[in-house]
Amino acid sequence: MFKRCILAVLVVLLSGALHGMDLARASGGEIYYESRPDEVALYLSNIAFVRDTVMLPGGNETRVLLPPGTYPNTLMLTENGARVRNYRITPQSPDVYSDVYSSTYVSSASAYILAWDSDVAADATREVKLEYLLPGAVWTPTYDMTIIDDQSVDMSFFAEIQNSALILDETTVYLVAGRVNLEEQVDQVSQVTMNQYAVGYSNESVTLPSAGVGTVDLQHVYSLGTVSAEPGDIVYSNIAGATFAARKQIVWNAAMQQETDVIYKVRNDTDVPLAEGIVRVYQNNLFMGSDFIETTPIGSEGSVTVGSMPDVRVHRTQSQEYKGGTTKDYYFNTVTLEMSNFGTEDLSLLVLDTWLDNAWDFEYSLEPQRGQDNQLRWEVTIPAGETLTITYQFLTDY
Repeated sequence: MFKRCILAVLVVLLSGALHGMDLARASGGEIYYESRPDEVALYLSNIAFVRDTVMLPGGNETRVLLPPGTYPNTLMLTENGARVRNYRITPQSPDVYSDVYSSTYVSSASAYILAWDSDVAADATREVKLEYLLPGAVWTPTYDMTIIDDQSVDMSFFAEIQNSALILDETTVYLVAGRVNLEEQVDQVSQVTMNQYAVGYSNESVTLPSAGVGTVDLQHVYSLGTVSAEPGDIVYSNIAGATFAARKQIVWNAAMQQETDVIYKVRNDTDVPLAEGIVRVYQNNLFMGSDFIETTPIGSEGSVTVGSMPDVRVHRTQSQEYKGGTTKDYYFNTVTLEMSNFGTEDLSLLVLDTWLDNAWDFEYSLEPQRGQDNQLRWEVTIPAGETLTITYQFLTDY
C-alpha cells in the first residue's frame, strides 16, 4: 500500500489550511504522515477499528495526521512495539486530511494532528503502529433465499459495506458479527419470534469454527481480504452460498394471531456461521417478502418466516360463563380452535395456545402437550377440504 510519508515539504502544503497553525516554521527533521488503514475491522454498528503500521525515520517531534471523525481518546500509539506514554492531539479542519474528503462525506468531523517526541535517532528507522476507532463505516449481512421445495432452499450470504469515512487502498478488511459502541457492552442479541422458537431446532451437534480468524469470544470475524473503496462507496462481497437442507413448518399461534406462519428451518451446512440479517425470499421466480434470520452457527438451524398459508383459515373463540358454587363462585371457560384446509393436499399444522396460571379442571377434546411458558401444543393433520375443531374447557376464579 502506498503510504503518505511526507517530510518537511508537506509543511508548506498544509500551513495555509491547519486553522492558523504555523507549520511553515517546523524544523526540517519533522515527519508528517497521513494515516490510512492497513487493516480495518467493521462492526454491525457505526464503528470501525483501524490499524495502521508504517516505518518512519527517527527524529525528535513526530507529527501524524489522523482521519476526520477519529475518536481521539481511543488512540493506541506504539513505537517499536512499546506504547508511547506522552503525546498530544490537536483538532484540525477535515479538509486538510485529503482532497477526497469533502462536505459530501464529512460535514463537521475534525481531523487531528497527533504529535509526540521520539528518542529514536534521526538516522534510524522505527515501526509506528496507530490503532483507533472512528464512525462512518458499517457492514450489514444480507441474504437472498430461493425456495426449491419443502426440504431445500438456495441461499446466498452477502456483506454490504457502507463507507462514508475511510479511504481503503488495498486494505485488509475484517467483518465482525457484533454491535459495539464506546459506552455500552457488546450487543449481539438476535431476534427470534415466538413461533420460530416454538417450532424448535434439530438435535444434531453444532460444529464450532476453527481457532484464528473466525472466533473472538463473543463475535465471529469474517476475513474479506483486501478491499479498495473511497468515501461514499457501497461494497458488496459474497461470504457464502449453497443449497441448504430445510424443514418447512406451518404454525398457528392461536393465542396471538388469526393466521398461520410458514417457517423454514434452514440448516447451515457451510463452513462459516450466518450472521443475523434480513433475508429476501423468492419462489417461482417471484419476490415473496423479507424476514430476519437469527445468528446461525455452523451445523445449526436458522429460522425464516416466509408468509402465511393462503388456503388455510383459522379462528379462535373463547367464552366465559359465571357459575355460583356451593363454596365459592367461579367462571366456566370454553375455548374453540377451528382450522379449515381449503387446499388440495393434506395439511400438517402445529397449533399453539396459552393456558392461564389460575385455571384448573382442564378438559380437552384432543389432549395437547404442555410446554414451557404455559404453552399448549398440538401437532395435527387436516385432510384436504376438511375442518378440524379442538375444544377445551377450564375453570377460573370469579
